[in-house]
Amino acid sequence: MTRVLVSGICGRMGSLAAEAVAAAADLALVGGVESPAHACAGGSVRVPRGGDGIDVPVRGALGEFDAASYDVIVDFSTPAQSAACAGVACAAGKGLVVGTTGLSGPERAAVEAAAGTCAVVLAPNASVGANVLFGLVEALAAALPPGFDVEIVEAHHRAKRDAPSGTALRLGEIVCRGRGLEPGEALRFGRSGVAAARGEGEVGIHSLRGGSIVGRHSVRFVSELEELTVRHEAFTRLAFAGGAAAAARFVASRGPGLYDMLDVLGLRRLRGSS
Repeated sequence: MTRVLVSGICGRMGSLAAEAVAAAADLALVGGVESPAHACAGGSVRVPRGGDGIDVPVRGALGEFDAASYDVIVDFSTPAQSAACAGVACAAGKGLVVGTTGLSGPERAAVEAAAGTCAVVLAPNASVGANVLFGLVEALAAALPPGFDVEIVEAHHRAKRDAPSGTALRLGEIVCRGRGLEPGEALRFGRSGVAAARGEGEVGIHSLRGGSIVGRHSVRFVSELEELTVRHEAFTRLAFAGGAAAAARFVASRGPGLYDMLDVLGLRRLRGSS
């Protein structure tokens, strides 16, 4: 039985990830972490399971849990907390799943550094469909000639904090990898003003915010003669929660390394030769 802590257990995604872990026969939800100022910190939260539920202790920091009491940390919290989770996982040799988006350069570096001593899944989007999209986009970026311009458009609910989304950024990185471009030079976020014409080799990323959109991403390959668009939409956050539980199961059985959801879902072949 793999014992799991969920960081951000009372948030939108953390609560659903906790439910998915609790429902899995081979996973045990043993605790959760929230901000020390959160009403649940220092108490417990009831997580649905079947027709009943289980009471799970919630603490204000990972350090309040005995490292011997869990095997994997699943994080859906804040970028700063993701870096803290990486530090704990690295020091204690625990598996780590990071679904939090909006990580800064140093925060992402902390997560990647932890992969030197433990198994880490970095998953800006844990749904099956979105990860198939990642593989398809890389293949298309490599196959289509440079005459096809690439534009990525993402849409989310009005309360989403980071823009562009982690999934859109990942798609941008994948397009760049497929075309042999440097993301720092090729990615362009939105356009305005009188100098808005496309640059050579540019990959555009645009964000929409409104209502209660769970997550919608499209990648458009447009030439002078035709257009090819691939698109994914999540109707419910449950599409991500099951992937988080699968990732927890995955890191518990893997050695140190940085993995993604294509590894977790057995879809590595979609990467082609990269």
